[in-house]
Amino acid sequence: MKKTLLLALLMPGVLLANAQDAAPSWLENSLYGNGKINAVIAVIAVILLGIGGWLYRQDRRLKRLEDAQRKA
Repeated sequence: MKKTLLLALLMPGVLLANAQDAAPSWLENSLYGNGKINAVIAVIAVILLGIGGWLYRQDRRLKRLEDAQRKA
C-alpha cells in the first residue's frame, strides 16, 4: 500500500520533468522570440489599470451620492 501511494505521489514529478523536452510552442516562437511579449504585457497592464481607475471613480461617485442621500 505504501509503495503504491509513493508511486502515485512521485509520478507527476517524473511526467513534468519529461514534459520539458517538448518543442517550443507558438507562443514562445512568436512573442518571446520577437520581443513582443513586453508589448503584450504593457497593453494588459494599461487595460487593468484603466479598469481599476474606472472602478475607483465609480466607487467615489457612489459614495458621494449615498452621503447626499443620507443628508437629504
